[in-house]
Amino acid sequence: MAPRLQVENRSVIRRQRLTPFTLLILLVVASACGGPTPRETTLARGVVSAPEAQAAEVGAAILRQGGNAVDAAVAVQFALCVTNGFGAGLGGGGFMLVHDPAAGDGSVATLDYREKAPAAATRDMFLDENGEVIQNMGLYTPLASGVPGTVRGMAAAWERYGSLPWSRLLEPAVRLARVGFVLDSWTADSLKKSSDKFAALPAPLLRHVEFDDYYGGETGAVLQLPDLADTLERIAREGADEFYLGHTAELLVQEMERNGGLITAADLKAYQAVWREPVETRYRGYRVVSMPPPSSGGIALAEFLNMAETFPLPLSHSAEQIHLFAEIAKRVFADRAEHMGDPDFHHNPVAQLTDKRYARERAAEVNRHERSDPASIRAGEFPPNGAEGRDTTHFSIVDDHGMAVANTTTLNTAYGSGLVVDGAGFLLNSQMDDFSAKPGVPNDYGVTGSEANEIAPGKRPLSSMTPTMVFEPAGALLLVLGSPGGPSIISTVAQVIVHVVDGHQDLKAAVDLPRFHHQWPPSPEGEDLLLVESQPEYSLPGDVLAELSRLGYTIRTRENLGDVQAVMIQDGVATGVFDRRRTGGVAYP
Repeated sequence: MAPRLQVENRSVIRRQRLTPFTLLILLVVASACGGPTPRETTLARGVVSAPEAQAAEVGAAILRQGGNAVDAAVAVQFALCVTNGFGAGLGGGGFMLVHDPAAGDGSVATLDYREKAPAAATRDMFLDENGEVIQNMGLYTPLASGVPGTVRGMAAAWERYGSLPWSRLLEPAVRLARVGFVLDSWTADSLKKSSDKFAALPAPLLRHVEFDDYYGGETGAVLQLPDLADTLERIAREGADEFYLGHTAELLVQEMERNGGLITAADLKAYQAVWREPVETRYRGYRVVSMPPPSSGGIALAEFLNMAETFPLPLSHSAEQIHLFAEIAKRVFADRAEHMGDPDFHHNPVAQLTDKRYARERAAEVNRHERSDPASIRAGEFPPNGAEGRDTTHFSIVDDHGMAVANTTTLNTAYGSGLVVDGAGFLLNSQMDDFSAKPGVPNDYGVTGSEANEIAPGKRPLSSMTPTMVFEPAGALLLVLGSPGGPSIISTVAQVIVHVVDGHQDLKAAVDLPRFHHQWPPSPEGEDLLLVESQPEYSLPGDVLAELSRLGYTIRTRENLGDVQAVMIQDGVATGVFDRRRTGGVAYP
């Protein structure tokens, strides 16, 4: 490996404020002229809600050029691979929902471009000689990375729905990487925190990390990523095969060979994104559509809402409501741990877990006035072949014809494994930590799994990503939403839906309300942990926290829970909202 800080053609950080000329260049990225004549509209206008403002403007520019929601989604995804390395990247993967009203049947297509375990991966690869999990081995080493799916996923979406040329959709990302992009305060702070996190790793792990050679800078600085720009140019010119079969693939394999990683040329060649059947339920008459396994998000969301529907909901953010949701979440996450995994390797009892009768049976276990011990909670039991079928990024897009995209993508932990592919300039994911390294042992997000989510060659790890669409009882699309946050994604999306449907909140209010999160199992100390937000504008009243403590919950605070990017459609008008908890932007064509 080349010595740190001595490798040429790495990122260039210009630490001066922007000149008017530089601002003009950056604006050109998101406002290219030309393109097809705009089509006849069915909505007043489209909208892009993204976790980074410059990427949102890129999507709006594509819509202005006559592109549809999927065209804009591809452009936004690649732009975020430049401007939001915290949760998006060429070295990651994710899930996409697409609703095309031209199909005329209200259908939603779901695209799985989740990373896959390399062929050389083994079930016990993160265990020591005593069978115990080796700390951080699945997070910050070359072994932590699954085969990336982002590029193949975007190509699959574009091949099925795209209308503008592939190369045009990547041009803004190339410019952002080549010319540079402005670091906002949240991104600059996240770079500093991640640099400190990687620097604190033990020497055997730290030797693999080259994060500081590429990423850093103060608020207002312009960060340039020339290696990444070259890679994006190749992909724009040669298509997705360049990443999996061309020069970029060669650079990735060389990185693995130098550092003891597992991804091979054969792994990259074999990778494919997969179109799957969505998970659906009805919540108080509203149709809720979300992602199937290998995401647990859709099943967990449906199960949560199905149970919540059996109760008259208490006052929002009261101790009674939070206790009820915590009791529901214990049962949802117990089922998640036991029953969910990659459908190519494991039978997921989707129909049973999302069945209304099953929800009523599980809900009947809930005592609305007393806390149940998490250690007493067990997963539901089903026949083995029953009848069927946190640091992440989400964006939501609706175009003027009502085509909608909900896309959630990730590198797993913030900035992934911290490993950058030498010469290609992109971060590798830490997605192998989402497997169950050992049954019952929590991963970095505190969730456990069983044999259903054990490591196997070519297998996709279980996820909590929950890109979701909600339709009015009469059938019209109402909401497009999603969030990062690991397992708290599920509770975040559920709470926003409840605020809109039950609380009759407008979208901004629903996103701005405080959040809380509970999951299963209990902490190693046996505590019944309830997470709440620490920022004053999202904190819960003292009397509510006191009552929850009296019930026996152990209260822990997080700076924030989730980062929702959402679109609501009402009376032919699409309105976007981004979450003030982090950073983001809403852009209209």
